[in-house]
Amino acid sequence: MSLKAGKEALLRKRYTEAIAILSEYCHGHPDRTAKDYIQAQMWMVKAYQKSGRADKAIAICEQFEDNPDPQLQQWSKKSIVTLRSQLEAMPEDRLERNYDVASVVKSSASRYRKTNVTLAFDRKATYIFILAMFVTVLLVFGLILGAWLWGISLISLTITSGWWMVAGIGTGVMGILLFFMSPWIIEITQKQYQRTQWITLADLDLKSPEAVEIIEKFCETKNILVPRLGWIEDDSPVAFTYGILPNSARLVVSRGLFLNLDDDEIATVYAQQLAHIQNWSFSVITFASAPIQILYLIYVALSRKSYQAKRAKNVFKVLAAIASFIHACSTYLLLFITKSSTYPCDRFAAEVTGNPNALSRALTKIAGGLVQQNQLGKPPNRLLESTRALGVCDYQTTTAIGIAQEILHSGQSDQNVYRVFLWELFNPWSRWIEFHSTHPLIGRRIKVLTGYTKQLGLISEYDFPQLLKEGSKLDKGRLYRNFARDLFIQTAPYTGVTVGLIAAKLLYWWVYNNWLVLSFPAIGLGLGWMFQGSLRYPNFRRVVDTDLVSLLIDPYASSLHGLPVQVPGELIGYSSDENYIGYALKLEDQGGMMYIHYLPNFRSMFSSDKLMIQKMETLIDQSVIASGWFRRGSMPIVDLSILQPILGEQKQERNSLTSYHQFWNNILSSAIVLLGLLILISTSPLF
Repeated sequence: MSLKAGKEALLRKRYTEAIAILSEYCHGHPDRTAKDYIQAQMWMVKAYQKSGRADKAIAICEQFEDNPDPQLQQWSKKSIVTLRSQLEAMPEDRLERNYDVASVVKSSASRYRKTNVTLAFDRKATYIFILAMFVTVLLVFGLILGAWLWGISLISLTITSGWWMVAGIGTGVMGILLFFMSPWIIEITQKQYQRTQWITLADLDLKSPEAVEIIEKFCETKNILVPRLGWIEDDSPVAFTYGILPNSARLVVSRGLFLNLDDDEIATVYAQQLAHIQNWSFSVITFASAPIQILYLIYVALSRKSYQAKRAKNVFKVLAAIASFIHACSTYLLLFITKSSTYPCDRFAAEVTGNPNALSRALTKIAGGLVQQNQLGKPPNRLLESTRALGVCDYQTTTAIGIAQEILHSGQSDQNVYRVFLWELFNPWSRWIEFHSTHPLIGRRIKVLTGYTKQLGLISEYDFPQLLKEGSKLDKGRLYRNFARDLFIQTAPYTGVTVGLIAAKLLYWWVYNNWLVLSFPAIGLGLGWMFQGSLRYPNFRRVVDTDLVSLLIDPYASSLHGLPVQVPGELIGYSSDENYIGYALKLEDQGGMMYIHYLPNFRSMFSSDKLMIQKMETLIDQSVIASGWFRRGSMPIVDLSILQPILGEQKQERNSLTSYHQFWNNILSSAIVLLGLLILISTSPLF
């Protein structure tokens, strides 16, 4: 940075930008007695004074009180008098430069009276985080070594000590190259999905002055350069950090973050991202993310090709599906480090801002913003998919909290919507969901942040202490009995295959039929699948008339065992479902919205879907009753049985939309059983 650039920013009244440029200029200056260094310091005093930070200007002036130059001494003394009078005589004006910055000093009941506090933290989490750093790096190098050994095995039948040396050296070289090239790889791949604009602290100061304060203090304390600040024009609330060294880190946010969050909440998100730089987790995550970003780029390219190609569309769709599966599997490489680094980063944000409640609010508001952006009929958001592990939270596990946030925002429910957190805190299935998530569940993170508010003597958000008391009174026996039942349901097909293999092995010595190994497991698989369907889609004799809020706040809700429900609402959209076969419908009631999974019949699925589309179009914006089976997993969903308009009986029957979950489960499971029986009969010597 040049002295001229700093002067130009000062003349243009971009005081924050001028401070950043001049600070960097002075930081690298070899001679602190030189005229240009002193001139830069004087301009910094003016910039701090104009931006309302007289205390920092005084600190600079005090350095020149004992300077041998009498003119410089006189200037510093006069400036200190002026600045102190400004600091003492106009405190309100200084603080009212921005209300949220002022609140750092003027504390509220939900925010501590000062920043840079110290919070107690479980050391076990710190040790786990350090272990995750080493394990992730070793896994990446292990995968590179495996690739080398696989390549060597193609050209040599035996891997000698010489080949092991080649593989070891190659792994080291490729690992080091990948380490230093990983930020560039992420930057190149991100350019394929969205355009990143690079902004200055002055630009950010217009949007979030408190975030600028946090960044400046952090960089000054750590003696590093200000991270390169990125801005993406996307309404999805996203923030992520990547890079290898602290002085070359990139901190990127989206427009959606500022649309959904207040200034103090934005500041905590920036602080949380700076924490990744502080503990070096951003470096390891960037290193491990680079090959995953390449896999995702391949998937996107094949997916686009499947839409653009005039021939072999299905071939590209299959290839895209394979690439998507490989990318999804590769994401597990990052889960240990991303989850273990989240809690230390949350604590750092709470310490730096003295405002753990703001981070709690930010997490729920981000979840709400993600739900708003998840529009049916639109292609998947590449920004969310490509930054899933880099971001603040995992968009795949925030749907329930996001819907609850929307309900709270609407204020149309008289129930305690905060109870939505009970499922994430106490239901055993939440551990399984979190295992597959890139970040800890929001409810668990807010629980830890609530502990910080208690340390600071603050009032916590979302009545969390009361929720924890209520959670301690839940029927733990019922929770774990339901979990055991669900595991039994989920493993029924695999149990059937295992029993079939054992039976085939035992009977082989009696009938000497090699086909038993195929027929018996097929019969076991079909029977297990049939049994799974009978419990997943029970009959409607115990159907529950309910609403969306009641389903969301039920801590006993299952991820597998369907609860027969009837939910009134308005159908507001539909689209093909990427996660399941069939269609996703969007139902909205007075409180919020819910996704419904619709599975059409044989004709609509494999032949013409014209009649089905017409029915869905007819039901759009109509008041309907959805009957089906509710499940609460990574996202709450209803497997539809029938969707009926609230009209007269004739129109109701004609325009009803019937789903075929039970039908397809029974047909496919019966077909597998019959196939196994056919193989058994056709190959058995008894027939």
